[in-house]
Amino acid sequence: MSTTRYDRYGRPAGYINPIEGAPEAYQIIQASATVQYLCYFETGDQPRAIRRIASNAAGTQQQISVGWGVWTNAASISYYPVNSVFTVDDETKALVSVSPYDTPVNPPA
Repeated sequence: MSTTRYDRYGRPAGYINPIEGAPEAYQIIQASATVQYLCYFETGDQPRAIRRIASNAAGTQQQISVGWGVWTNAASISYYPVNSVFTVDDETKALVSVSPYDTPVNPPA
């Protein structure tokens, strides 16, 4: 199995372009008053890096985390610390592993 590592924006890991910086968001959806999902690239129905921006009900805590999956499943995939790197199967684009921390994070309560 051949794999590729992707950064938190969905770019192949090791991508360096100091002039470009972070890409502009491709699609934003607000799932509720406390959770928003954001991605950076259009990949059709293929998995991609998705950011979850969640806050607690009082709005006093906010957490940004990143997951890998299909955009339509954004609310149900696992999310990890924002500096995570994803190892993905090149053929299926399925998530193989997450580093440096492979434990999903829960949104603030």
